[in-house]
Order: sequence, then C-alpha cells, then structure tokens
Amino acid sequence: MSFRRRALTIVLPLVLVLVFALLFNRTTAVDFGIQNRVMLELRELEKLNAEWNVNILRARIGLDSDYQALAAPLPRIHLLRDSVHEALALTEGPAAPQAYQQFSDALQKKERLVEQFKLGNAVLRRALAELPRSVTELKTELNGIEGALVPAHTLLSLDVALNALLTDILRFNLAPDVVLARRIEHTLATMLVQKAAFSPTVDGHIDLLLRDAHTVLRYRPLENAIEGEIGRVGAVASIERLVLLFDKAFDDVLVQKQRYRSWLFAYCALLLLLLLYGARRLTRTYRLLGVANLRLQAANQTLELRVSERTAELEAQSAKLEKLAQHDALTGLVNYAFLTSLLEHALVRASRRDSTVVLMFLDLDGFKAVNDTFGHATGDLVLKAVARRVQSKLRQEDSLARLGGDEFVILLEEVKSREGAIRVAQLALDQISAIAEAGGHPVAISASIGISSAHGRAGAARGAAALLAEADQAMYEAKQAGKANFRFSAQAQWPAPGAASAGAR
Repeated sequence: MSFRRRALTIVLPLVLVLVFALLFNRTTAVDFGIQNRVMLELRELEKLNAEWNVNILRARIGLDSDYQALAAPLPRIHLLRDSVHEALALTEGPAAPQAYQQFSDALQKKERLVEQFKLGNAVLRRALAELPRSVTELKTELNGIEGALVPAHTLLSLDVALNALLTDILRFNLAPDVVLARRIEHTLATMLVQKAAFSPTVDGHIDLLLRDAHTVLRYRPLENAIEGEIGRVGAVASIERLVLLFDKAFDDVLVQKQRYRSWLFAYCALLLLLLLYGARRLTRTYRLLGVANLRLQAANQTLELRVSERTAELEAQSAKLEKLAQHDALTGLVNYAFLTSLLEHALVRASRRDSTVVLMFLDLDGFKAVNDTFGHATGDLVLKAVARRVQSKLRQEDSLARLGGDEFVILLEEVKSREGAIRVAQLALDQISAIAEAGGHPVAISASIGISSAHGRAGAARGAAALLAEADQAMYEAKQAGKANFRFSAQAQWPAPGAASAGAR
C-alpha cells in the first residue's frame, strides 16, 4: 500500500505536469511572424500588380518608351509567388492550393499578354509618330515644283485626302470604329490611284503614308484587345481570394489557440481544487500562467499595431497610385485618362444644363529647340512654368491637362460665348510667350491652339473623342497658319445669343 501511494505520488504530479505542458504549448504554438510575413507578401503582390498595371498604362500613352518598367516588378513578383507557395502548408483543404494555381496561371497569362502588348505597341507608336511627319513632307513636296507639274484638281484632291486621312487616323487611334476604318481604307485607295500622276519621289512618300496608316488600322484594335484580355486575366481576384483563405486559416489557428487557452484555465482551476496541498507548486504554476498571459497580450498588441501600421501604409500607397494614375508626374496636371473622364462628365452636365463645353488643344512652338539647345532638364522647367502660368489664369472649376511631351489641353465649362473662349486662349498665349528664362537660360516659346466646343445635348452626342480630335485638327491649322495663334474647329458649337447661363465665362 505504501508502495502504491509512493508510486501515485510520483506518477500523478508527472501526469499533471505533462498535461499542463501540453495545454500551455498549444496556447503558444502560433508563429505570428510567419503569419504577418505571408499577409504582407500577399499585400505586396497586390501593390506590385497595381504598379504593373500603371506601367502598362504609361507605356500605352507613351510615357515609358523603353518598356523597362513593364519587366521591373516581375523578379519580385516571382519571388513573392514562390514564398506564398511555400506557405500553403499553413492552410488546410484544397481551396488555397486551387486559388494559388489560379493566381499562378493568371500571372503567366498576363506576362504573355504584356509581351504581345510590347511588340504591338512599339510598332503602333512608330507609325503614329511617322504619320504626321510624312504628311508634312508630302505637302512640302506638293507645294514645290511637283505642284506645278500636276493638274490643280489632282493636287487639290490629294491634299483633301491627306487632311481627311490624318484626321481619321487620329480619331481611329482614340476610338477604333468599323465605319471609320472603312472610310480610311477608302481614302487610302483614293490616294493609291492618285499617286500615278506624281513623280517617284511623291510616290515614295505616299507609300510610306499607306504603310503607316495600315499599321495603325491593324495594330490599334489588336492592342485594345490585348489590353482587354490583360484586364480580364483575374490576377487581382485570385490574390484577394488567397488573402481571404490565408486570413481564415490564421483565424482558425487563433480560435484553436483560444480553445486550448480556455482548457488551460479550466485545468488550472482543477489543479487548485486537487492540489491544495501543493501550494508552492500551485503558486509557481499561477506565476507561469501570468507570464504566458502577458506574452499573449503583448503578442496581440504587437499584431494589432502591425496590422494598423500596414493598413495605413497600404492606404497611403493606394492614394499615391491613384494620384499617379490620374496626374502627370512632371507638372502635377491631370493626365489623358483622367481628362477623358472629366470631359465625358462635362458633356453630360452640358447636356443637362444646355450649356457649352470648350476644349483647347495647346502645342508649344519652339520647345524642341529648347530641349536640343539646353537639354531636357531645362525643357522640364519650361513645361512646369507653362503649367503654372496657364493654370493661374483659369477658374477653379476649369481643368488643365498634359497629354505628354509639349501638348496640353484646357477644359472649360459654362462658356458664355465664342468671345469668352478667345479671351482664355489669348491669356494662355500671353502667359506662354512671357516665359523668357528657364534654369538660367534664355528661352523663346509660343503656342499653337486649336479650339473646339460642344453645346447642349447635340454637342454631348458628338462625344469626347470627337471633341478632342476636332481641337487637335484645329491646332494643326493654327500651326500651318504661322504658329503663336489659335484657330477654331469648323464644328464648334455656341449658345444662341441671350441664352448664356449666369456665372458663365
């Protein structure tokens, strides 16, 4: 009997200690560092994917000409993808591996589409850059000796075809349309017939025009289709699903930890009842539990702090990406994509209020000479000065955008009359021509401005793309008229006399 009691005295405390150790280990067997790392990596994947999309947009509009930014995030994305794959062991069931496979497939497909986009975009941008120059060179040839050797009606017909081709190509690049494509093909066919009347030199210029025009007709719809496929790849959705699945897996671990913690407290209560005779051990056990509780609370506070800091960081990064997607990095003005959105909303308001929207397309004269003479740093200072000076003369509700290079667009709403638009155009010309110095260098620039306008429902029905194309064409007419002036589009619309709204310009 004495032997049994001694054996029980030895075995029972050992069993009790082992049970306590097991429960305590269960309550502290959560590696918060791994969990935080996985969640941060998933959020970083979302951020890198968003930056990748921004880089695609920048390449599309010509801000990044070497396409290096399209490949820059890929090494880090691949590294994060592999790290997430290793963390799949922390989850249970097939949902997370399936979501990871969907993300991996989407990433591979997106990489293939981006490579296709780069090839097509380079060809398209070259054609769009060459086309206006080819038209100018051809018109120069026609105004020389070539024009005196060809019948006037043939010369006039080719000139009309050139103007129509350039306008339609620019419109087609902004908004591809089957009807517009057929019209361009018809113009190209007409030019092909007309070139037989000219010299081989003019024939060569016409052949270059035909090549570049066909390139735009082919690659613009193809590039739009590729961009649409990139948007439908689903990488964002698969990443978000992975975030949810990992978050659920980690929550399940925390719930299990809380369950063991509850059992631990119950077991401690049982120890208090059964082991009153072991006050010293009970005191020590209670102290250990207190330490464990403090560690858990400290871990929880650390986790909450890290989550809060990461949330604030992601919100700041999201706001920065949103601003980058809507504004020009150099001047801080709105970019082409955001301008298009503003113009569409302005046309809707004009339709509802029966008011007038005016669009001014500005192209700097002499800016290339500044870049070539003093360098791009001085050119950047000139662009910033243009943005600052012109913006200072606009109303708060007006918008000034930079499309890229030395091209700017002014958007005015609630314009009272044609004279109001003239005042704004003249103010812009005066402000730009007043820039005489940049970075310590003397500069002399001016601007050619094309003005288009839309009034009421009829104007809104023409659409933002048409308004932009009309202003662009008017700007080219201002260039041809000697620069440093403005021209109105023939399609410009104005309110009837006495119909202007209060507060309009």
